[in-house]
Amino acid sequence: MGKSRKITLSVPTTLGDITLGQYQKYMKVIDENKDDSLSVDFVNKKLIEIFCDVNLNEVDKIPLKEAEKVIEVITKAFEQKDKLIKHFTLREVEFGFMPKLDDISLGEYIDLENTIVDWQQMHKAMAVLYRVVNFKSKDKYTIAPYEPNDEVREIMKEMPLDAVMSSMVFFYDLGKELSIATLNFIEQEMKQGKTSLPKEFLDKNGDGISQYMQSLKEMSSNLTELHKSPFSSV
Repeated sequence: MGKSRKITLSVPTTLGDITLGQYQKYMKVIDENKDDSLSVDFVNKKLIEIFCDVNLNEVDKIPLKEAEKVIEVITKAFEQKDKLIKHFTLREVEFGFMPKLDDISLGEYIDLENTIVDWQQMHKAMAVLYRVVNFKSKDKYTIAPYEPNDEVREIMKEMPLDAVMSSMVFFYDLGKELSIATLNFIEQEMKQGKTSLPKEFLDKNGDGISQYMQSLKEMSSNLTELHKSPFSSV
């Protein structure tokens, strides 16, 4: 009987070692199996396959104890909490986070709003938030103008997941502050009789803000909750 072939895995130890595209593949597996109580083992195998970039058939050959160690290492990577990552390098090109969110255009806002709540569209959202740095001096920098481009969006699937996660948490916190400030402003304007907007309009927009915040809250929660269930055991 011949000796079994040794399998070498490259296990990510930080979110910076995982790409957005890999996480999108993983989230697709989660979504397709979330209602199947018998799918934990399969999802765990897919986790190793996707994040360690190994063939699924090879995953079955990994000793149980080793597979458990791999899952433990990946789990710890998702426990890290980083501040907003403003820069990363992709294909030897530096990308930077939008330096002035207050200057966001209508087109940028619409594209961002339509994609940032869907993991399978997240690369499009990241193409809005992160763009090529065209000037940099110490802490100051500018980025290229936003031009929707399918090729660039696809390239963003290669960006590090830590940048994605940090930008989403940043927007959750920012959105929470903005919603509170907006609703407080509307309330004060109504009390002082400074707004002639009908109550129906304010209710509708208040609901919109609440729905948007709920989406951000659920998305932020999913960053920690959705990846926990498949990590339970192999």
